[in-house]
Amino acid sequence: MKRLLFLGFLLALTIASIVLAQSSGRGILRAPSGDTPITWVQQGTNTYVSASEVIAGLGGEIVAEATGHRVQLNGVTAAFGTESRYAVVREDLIEMPVPPITIEGKPFVPWQFFQGFLAKTGDLDVSWDPQSNLLLVRPQSREAVGVQISVANLQGISKLVLTLSGSVEYTIAGGRGMYAVRFRSPIRPPFSDQAYDDPHVARLQFLGDELRIQLTSPDVVGDAYRLENPSRIVLDFRTASPSTQEPVPPTATPSRRPEPLGIRTIVIDPGHGGKEVGAVGPSGLLEKDVTLAVSRKLAAALTSRLGARVILTRDDDSLLSLDQRTAIANQYNADLFLSVHMNAAVVTGAKGSETYFLSLEASDELARKAAESENASAGSSDGDLSFILWDLAQQTYLGESSRFAQSVQESLNAATGVANRGVKQAPFKVLLGATMPAAL
Repeated sequence: MKRLLFLGFLLALTIASIVLAQSSGRGILRAPSGDTPITWVQQGTNTYVSASEVIAGLGGEIVAEATGHRVQLNGVTAAFGTESRYAVVREDLIEMPVPPITIEGKPFVPWQFFQGFLAKTGDLDVSWDPQSNLLLVRPQSREAVGVQISVANLQGISKLVLTLSGSVEYTIAGGRGMYAVRFRSPIRPPFSDQAYDDPHVARLQFLGDELRIQLTSPDVVGDAYRLENPSRIVLDFRTASPSTQEPVPPTATPSRRPEPLGIRTIVIDPGHGGKEVGAVGPSGLLEKDVTLAVSRKLAAALTSRLGARVILTRDDDSLLSLDQRTAIANQYNADLFLSVHMNAAVVTGAKGSETYFLSLEASDELARKAAESENASAGSSDGDLSFILWDLAQQTYLGESSRFAQSVQESLNAATGVANRGVKQAPFKVLLGATMPAAL
């Protein structure tokens, strides 16, 4: 009896500690459209708000799915789940201090979710006032963003780089002989009108918050991609060959375009670079140097034998984030993406080759450790990657990635005679978000 009383006392203490650790109440969503009552919950130092009530108050809708919840607001889709601090907005990620939670079957998100989501949805600032329990949504202060311009021609490609003093949303449209970059925030241009002695870029003109790029010929076509740290927009212009169809103008958001069957564009990613040296051999040989040398040879062979357009994510000892590597493949509308790496051998006599394609779960313990090692350069972990469940649900390229990886593995072993370590799956971040068959 005493034991039962003691257990009951412990249970009461546990319940009391949970109650003390969590409090809740009613607050106000104050948005440009008006005030809406919402429910908030405090757990420790984190404040959660009812996702359904806030989304409804903003005029959007939220739908429960097997892997989490999907949100629609102002034509923008977002997704979040209770297993990850990351939410997906368009093709971007937003980070929350803690994962969302479910209370009585209803989703609650850290208020910072809306801070990231609404910044990308409608140029809105979001703040939480714990004294008045007020979630305040208001237009962002629109400070002008500085723009610096450089134009250089390298190996037949004119590279136009716009270096920005801050992050800014934009769109790119183009036609025959002209491209335009339209910024969604005020900018401070370095000039109003400037001519260039370049094979592809004739003149740049700033008209308000729009940059107009006059090309030297209607045969000049371009591709665009975005880099960070610092924030840059890069446009590559080249003269199209007679057989090349005019591409869809590059846009800020990667998208696949309908194309005839066949491999037209391949992006090869030499692993590591810069301070990320990768594995180090007994003689001091660095993985970053070997992957670049192998990738250059592979690119030359594919260009010669297939006539395909082959792009390297890096052609020097520069450092790219894992996100940037996949982003380059998406921006170039690649048909295939291949990331090249060399393993460090932790077992004496280890040899052979292995090829990976993307999966949330690793196929074995060694595959899991390999992915952890490669993802470490981006500060990622397996837990951080659970957001790819939404991508996997819609991903039409996993089957093709599997066949691509199998073909690479079989051909590599047949050509070199090295030991076949097989095709494996692992959550490599460098493969995440690729909108084409991808392998490592």
